[in-house]
Amino acid sequence: MAGDVDCSDRIYFVDVAIPADKKKRRRDKMHEVFDGSRVFRVRRLTELEDADEVYIDAIFPLLYEELMELIERGVKVSLLRNTRILKRLREEDHVRKSDEADARLFEHHPEEPFQAADNQGVEAATAHQHV
Repeated sequence: MAGDVDCSDRIYFVDVAIPADKKKRRRDKMHEVFDGSRVFRVRRLTELEDADEVYIDAIFPLLYEELMELIERGVKVSLLRNTRILKRLREEDHVRKSDEADARLFEHHPEEPFQAADNQGVEAATAHQHV
């Protein structure tokens, strides 16, 4: 993953906030982001302005526009195929569950748990959740 790309590429690993309450998300809910050296928070994925690649753990309908904007900017967006993988990774690395820990875990594991997301993939994932 990070070791296989040009050092100048900006890669972010994101534990996305669950936007259960749109009003609350705007006030309190923030995404945990790990850039390979530090963890920080953003309210919107589009705040990652210099991103070349973004790895996320989940897609929610309220994130649709943010993800589409990233893809249209040429950012490679990859989605964790199965969130149960996180539990296994935590157990293997002896890490307690937290948003920050989950964001950091993504960097240390191979790309296999992720799949590239394109316009159709994001649309299909978010449409499925509207049911």
